[in-house]
Amino acid sequence: MNTTDVSRPPASEHPAPAQPSAAELVEQARELVPVLRAHAEEADRTGEMPETVVSALREAGFLSLQVPSALGGPGADFRTAFDVFTELGRGCGSSAWLAMVLSGGAYMASLLGERARTELWGTDRRAVVASRLPAAGTAKAVDGGLVVSGRWSPTSGVRHCDWVMVAVATGADADLALAVVPSASGRVDATWDVTGLRATGSDTVVFEEVFVPDHRVLSLTRMVTGGYAQDHPDEPLCAAAVVPALTVTLVAPLLGMGLAALDHTREQLSASAHRSGSASVQHAVADAAALIDSARLLLLRALGDVESDIARRTQPAELVRSRIHMDAAVAARNLRQAVRHLLTALGSAAFSSACPVQRVWRDMEVALSHTNIVPAPNREAYGRALLGLTDGAAH
Repeated sequence: MNTTDVSRPPASEHPAPAQPSAAELVEQARELVPVLRAHAEEADRTGEMPETVVSALREAGFLSLQVPSALGGPGADFRTAFDVFTELGRGCGSSAWLAMVLSGGAYMASLLGERARTELWGTDRRAVVASRLPAAGTAKAVDGGLVVSGRWSPTSGVRHCDWVMVAVATGADADLALAVVPSASGRVDATWDVTGLRATGSDTVVFEEVFVPDHRVLSLTRMVTGGYAQDHPDEPLCAAAVVPALTVTLVAPLLGMGLAALDHTREQLSASAHRSGSASVQHAVADAAALIDSARLLLLRALGDVESDIARRTQPAELVRSRIHMDAAVAARNLRQAVRHLLTALGSAAFSSACPVQRVWRDMEVALSHTNIVPAPNREAYGRALLGLTDGAAH
């Protein structure tokens, strides 16, 4: 196993420019698609994101998309983030996944107080935050903070970040602490060797006896219940239901990948009159397109639910919360099925190493292992909410 130190990229020496609008951010993402496509095969083959791509994503602010505008970040809302990640997914699944995960880390870290936010972004408005929330480490309470140790895996984007948010058990109560640690305080072990999303660099981050001051620690319980909204009354996004909102944006790269697979399939079949003339091929393409459309509609409904609660600065009712998760899980499942239809439409040509659809297929399968969009638990939670069952009710 290879082990390397985590290094922090240099801070920007340039003053923050005027922030682009939502439409401009989406257009910038669309303009990057040809660049991402041009490097996607290399990224997949080597398992490393080319520096050209990392630099382009970072400079555009797409690795820290939800850093508040008051701190010099893009300050993108969830719908804008969703649209950006969808566009990036049309170019490269690993690139879109990196942008989604790292921007989500920035969003969660933005719930910290002003002292911590200044430490993170005061000298570098493009500073990147990776995150890994399942508790894989421990923390000892000391005067003024926590001493954190552990191994967190997989941690997407850990080779491209300045900070890492990790979940730790303090032993004091059932709540978990989310500690934001400088990446330079730890190391990365190369453990990510999988068949899809290969260039996300989702390796293992290791911290050993690292002190984290209290002002860089969040409560997981307070975060997921919207408790930090009162600390940032002028920032509407801080009132979001964190887990449902991030779950919807999690599926956006998959939507982009599905659209990319459909585009490539149509291009390939348009050059083959014999194959495109087959009714079974036409049915497969039609079914794929319909599944992609249905996924988009489900995700837009879920986004609407998220936005409605942000506007009211309230947390969603249990039925709405569970429906958001169900919508995301069903949308992801539909996108997986759509890509499988497209593989069928292309036949054996789809599995050529030169065919982008087989890469989308592999990326999609790995992405769908994410716990937030695994269908079974989301289906059960939604069913219980529909039947009015509480957590304490008998099955």
